[in-house]
Amino acid sequence: MLTKRLKWCSLGIAVIFLLFIMSPALAEKWSQRYIESLSDSAFASIEITKDGKKIRHLPHHNHIGEIDIYHLKSALGRIHQVKWIDPTNFDRAKVHLEQHYLDYKQKRAKAFGLKSIVNINKASAKELMQLPHIGEKRAQNIIGYRKTHGNFKSIGELRRVPGIGPKIFKDVEGLVTVE
Repeated sequence: MLTKRLKWCSLGIAVIFLLFIMSPALAEKWSQRYIESLSDSAFASIEITKDGKKIRHLPHHNHIGEIDIYHLKSALGRIHQVKWIDPTNFDRAKVHLEQHYLDYKQKRAKAFGLKSIVNINKASAKELMQLPHIGEKRAQNIIGYRKTHGNFKSIGELRRVPGIGPKIFKDVEGLVTVE
């Protein structure tokens, strides 16, 4: 009886986890009309042209003010494509978006039972093995890659580690950092 309950509990946790992981992939593309309906606070930066026109850059909050992780990641990926009127706004917007992403990762790490985000440049094998799908062999592969190539410069570089494919990378990317 207890085993059956544990199976159902495990299944429930797995479903919740999958929904959490899959939600960015299931996000709808925001229409121009929807973006225009958002309040100014939904954007990373607002600039005013010389003729007084307002330009809103990098939307990442939805219509009720919540962070939309899919659009937050998109904004971080597109920030270098923005044509800034005042180049100092780039730095402010980048800090703003990165803070949101850090907050998201910290909440996600806690939901996973981790004390904090795992720094793949400093983590021991034991710390790495707390991540999903990372057993002793993959942890050793990460440490070996780090020894051979130096510190990771980005989280994306983790994909070059033997045994870390797209699925595993997707499951750990929100739980790690390269600080």
